[in-house]
Amino acid sequence: MDKLGNILPRIVRRQPGGARLLGGQVAAAFKTLMGPDVAGLCDEVELRSGTLLVTTPSPALAHQLRLDAETILARLNRPDLGRKVRTLRVRIGRTTLT
Repeated sequence: MDKLGNILPRIVRRQPGGARLLGGQVAAAFKTLMGPDVAGLCDEVELRSGTLLVTTPSPALAHQLRLDAETILARLNRPDLGRKVRTLRVRIGRTTLT
């Protein structure tokens, strides 16, 4: 018998909008991990099919995130997160809102 905490992410992911909810949790975990100063420089943080997409207008921050990708992914892939992040993709630019 599994504990509820072990199976809950799998159940949530199967519900309508569940993947989006878990993606939001990963984005929130990323922003918490980075801290408010760095998170403020990230225009968009979104999880799509196991890839965390981060958009920032700062080339220096983008470079640093790419260098630290392995460490960031290791910290984001905690068991309590419920979703495995396989890759980190960083883009330079601003997000366009439609």
